[in-house]
Amino acid sequence: MDAENKPWKVIYCASRQEKKVSAYFSQRSIEHYLPLVNKLRVWSDRKKWVEMPLFNAYIFVRPTEIQRDLVLQVPGVVKFLRCNGQDALVPEKEVSLIQRLIEKGYQIQQQDMSVQLEPGDLVQVLDGPFKGEEVEVHYSEDEVYVIVSVEGLSSSYKVNLPREVLKLKKKSKDRDKALW
Repeated sequence: MDAENKPWKVIYCASRQEKKVSAYFSQRSIEHYLPLVNKLRVWSDRKKWVEMPLFNAYIFVRPTEIQRDLVLQVPGVVKFLRCNGQDALVPEKEVSLIQRLIEKGYQIQQQDMSVQLEPGDLVQVLDGPFKGEEVEVHYSEDEVYVIVSVEGLSSSYKVNLPREVLKLKKKSKDRDKALW
C-alpha cells in the first residue's frame, strides 16, 4: 500500500500540547498532520486571532512500524486511539478533506455532538447581545434559530445564533409536536 492510500492513526495528547508534539514529530521526521484553524479569542481587555488545533488533544500520524514506539516516547503523547483492540484508523480521504477545507479558508469548528438541540429545548445564550437570556430552539428546513420575545412590545424576533453560544437548560417535554 502506497503512502497516499495508507490510513492515518490518531494519537491523544496531553492538554494543550498539540503544537509541541507536532514540533517533535517534525524533528524526528514522523509523518503527521495537526489541523490548525484561526479562532478569535476574547479576554476582558483584548481580542486576538490565535491559531488553535481543530481537534483538541488529537493529532493524525502515519508512523512506520519502527516509528510507532517512538511516537509513544514523545513528551506530551498519551496514547494511540484504539478501536476493537487495534489502533483506530482514519482513511486518507477524510484527512485530505479536512486539509482542503482548511486550505480553502472555510470557517470550520468542532461541534459538541453529545447534546443534540431539538425544537422546543430551552437554552441559555452564553455570549453576544443576548448573553444570559433563556430562549427556545426552533428549526426550519435549512436553519436552526431561536425566538427572542420582547414582552413589553408584544413582539418576537427570529435570531440565528451559533450553536457554540447556546447551553442546554431544559429538554423539550413535547417532542412529538416538535417539527423539523
